[in-house]
Amino acid sequence: MAFIEDDYHIAYIPVLDLSGYGKSEQEAHNSLAVSLQNYIEYGLNKNTLHKDLIAHGWKIKKKTKPYIAPELTELIKKNEYLHDIVNTKNYSVKRMDVEIPDFA
Repeated sequence: MAFIEDDYHIAYIPVLDLSGYGKSEQEAHNSLAVSLQNYIEYGLNKNTLHKDLIAHGWKIKKKTKPYIAPELTELIKKNEYLHDIVNTKNYSVKRMDVEIPDFA
């Protein structure tokens, strides 16, 4: 999800509540990629990734351990910031595939 606020481009991943920003959309996406990489590395190093994903509403199946992100409609109900973006800003949506290592 990307939008403009106060002359800055914001790239936002609602299912992780992570964002990046920049003077252009590309800068915002690059900043977000760094934030995402740091989030995953930190979670793996501190062994908190699994717990944090659950705290963000992710479902995790025990046998095959796929991570299933929460639905956007559920996030909008729980996240005032996201609710504001969806209801008051012009935004675009880009899909970003993320791979979490099997040992996570």
